[in-house]
Amino acid sequence: MPLEATVLIPTHDHGPLLLHSARSVLAQTVEEIELFIIGDGVPDVTREIVCELGQDERVRFFDNSKGPRQEETYRHTALKEARGKIVCYLSDDDLWFPEHVAYMRHLLGNADFAHALPLYIDERGEISFYVGNLAIPAYRESLLSGINFVALSCGAHTTEMYRRLPHGWRTTPTGVPTDLYMWQQFLSEPGCRATGGTRPTVLNLPHSLRRDQLPEHRLTELEKWSRNLQDPAWRDAFTLEVLGRAFRTLVEESMRLHKEIEVHRQARAQLSGS
Repeated sequence: MPLEATVLIPTHDHGPLLLHSARSVLAQTVEEIELFIIGDGVPDVTREIVCELGQDERVRFFDNSKGPRQEETYRHTALKEARGKIVCYLSDDDLWFPEHVAYMRHLLGNADFAHALPLYIDERGEISFYVGNLAIPAYRESLLSGINFVALSCGAHTTEMYRRLPHGWRTTPTGVPTDLYMWQQFLSEPGCRATGGTRPTVLNLPHSLRRDQLPEHRLTELEKWSRNLQDPAWRDAFTLEVLGRAFRTLVEESMRLHKEIEVHRQARAQLSGS
């Protein structure tokens, strides 16, 4: 029987962080989902956590040995068994709002690939943004050129589109982000319709900004954000704050582009007059 969504969480060694990420999946307002936890040489503590999560029959664990890079081929193998109409991804140290899957389902009603509003939380707890929206052709070209603004936890696509791709998830060349390599495969397909979200449904907490944090500090941080997400009033206030900041960021970006255009215009005028 088809489900509304298949969710993939790839995991290697983030231990207790996985528990909070997975719980944010199981708390989705769309309940007709399956959660695939894709192990890549996990330690025993992860197996204990998965055993606890396995009390929910929607959870399925793929206990694989460690492979190259983030062993993307394990994801491809799992997706062959996906029953969801759409596929969403979540890093094992990020969190979703309860409405995330519902929002991705909405966006994918008229698209093949979609992404949530690309925000991230830095190590100080400050909200920042990756500027970009795949509904705009220029940003599509930007991502294809190698500038990635769609974190793994923000990406989603239809299962039908995935099965039309020539390869799907595969081992990524050294030096290229694995999610970017996959997104580029989607966007390289001429018939792929892509769009972007305009409201926050993902808390992206980049590991790259937290390499110096002790594991217990990361766990404390994730526990705090998890508690916040359980409070509807907090979610509403956070959304309003993000939308306000996003608007200001877009205004600043528009002003920057306008200045660049004006500089080029003046340069062309001087060349024409010389």
